[in-house]
Amino acid sequence: MAEHSNKSGQGITIESKSPAEIIKQGMYHLLFPEGLEICPNLSEVYELALAYYESRILTTKELIDNSAYFVKADNELTRHYFICTGDPVKIPDYSSSRLKSFFVQNQFRTGYATHGFFPYRGKFHPQMIKAVINIMGVKPGDTLLDPMMGSGTAPVEACLMGIKAIGMDSSPFCRFMAQAKVDALTINPENLEKFMGKAEILFSDFKACPAVFDQQKAEFLEKYRDMEKIEREKIFNVLFLAFLDSDGYAQRSNRKTHLEYFQSIFERYSAAVKKIAGVLSHFNMIPAQTLLTQGDARHLDIEANSIDGIIFSPPYSFAIDYLENDLPHLKYFETNIPKLSETMIGMRGKSLKEKYGLYLEDMEKVISECSRVLKKGRMCSIIIGTNDNQLSKALNIQKEAVVGLHKVVTEIGKQKGLVHVRSLPRQIVGMANTMRQEYIVILRKQE
Repeated sequence: MAEHSNKSGQGITIESKSPAEIIKQGMYHLLFPEGLEICPNLSEVYELALAYYESRILTTKELIDNSAYFVKADNELTRHYFICTGDPVKIPDYSSSRLKSFFVQNQFRTGYATHGFFPYRGKFHPQMIKAVINIMGVKPGDTLLDPMMGSGTAPVEACLMGIKAIGMDSSPFCRFMAQAKVDALTINPENLEKFMGKAEILFSDFKACPAVFDQQKAEFLEKYRDMEKIEREKIFNVLFLAFLDSDGYAQRSNRKTHLEYFQSIFERYSAAVKKIAGVLSHFNMIPAQTLLTQGDARHLDIEANSIDGIIFSPPYSFAIDYLENDLPHLKYFETNIPKLSETMIGMRGKSLKEKYGLYLEDMEKVISECSRVLKKGRMCSIIIGTNDNQLSKALNIQKEAVVGLHKVVTEIGKQKGLVHVRSLPRQIVGMANTMRQEYIVILRKQE
């Protein structure tokens, strides 16, 4: 044995082995107990950290049932493995090789269950969210809150984990999108497949009545009365989301007609529904109850000390104009867009400096509400990044002097009774020009 000293002067005892022997042995055995096998393509430090925390916090049964970063626990295949393997996201033949490669590489991260519905900008990695829910100690039967749910990643994950979810968003389109993804988890795939041969009729009906969502839904429910109403409503939500998805593709590319895009996306959604239904049936899993609403995160209509865990990501209003980005789809749900912008955090104000000031005011209200509804001793995780370039110009200070939003929300949390536990940095892919890094800020409500 040999003794080396670290920078603090403390002795560290290591085995006297050759470099080749040490490299051959690896480091996996130092992090994880025998019998645990991590998911393939795990490549970032934050992922390794979340996997490590899962291995230390969850029991073996919990690792098998609900872990995010393991395909085996106690040498038994996990449910995450079965949910992710196979081909849950059916990629059309005309898709680019880059898109096909993305879903192969991210099979365990994002391309599973109903998360592949609608390519929404800035959405969570589902695998990461599942792990954060786990390490916060939220268990099946508990209630998770996402007050800014966006495309619904957190509610979908909670639903699959047996955790009751409350989701909220100020955008009616986001509320609809999240609801469609959750609804798709409990649809009978045979009922959805019945509409496969009616794609042209559905497409014509949806195109004939633009910008009136409620009318679209009412006409669909009346036309297909041979099915139980709740099932009809769920199927309509999935079909109409596929139509909106195809509308986006048709606007971005003329490689296919709008109808052809709708047909292929409908087929992809149907395949995903069939795949997740098979897994749920195999394990006798019953998706948990969810309540998804359009609302204001600054004013939560939720009882104090009633929530077991909170996870959310404030809108990246300095990097993405969500209102402009969603405008082609928002028109189906909201006619007064200017009024809607007043309820969207980060959108209020004219100049970037004014927007930033109002953003901080709003975030203080949101975090205060989160602290109020969270049970004592429970955790709140905020995934947040900082756009240093734009903020330095807006505040007229050097980029190096910009205080990261992860530090800002941590300080606000402390003022509202939330103690800082840890902040995990992660790189943002695809937004390097505006935001390169974000943090998973984990806070805990004081006893």
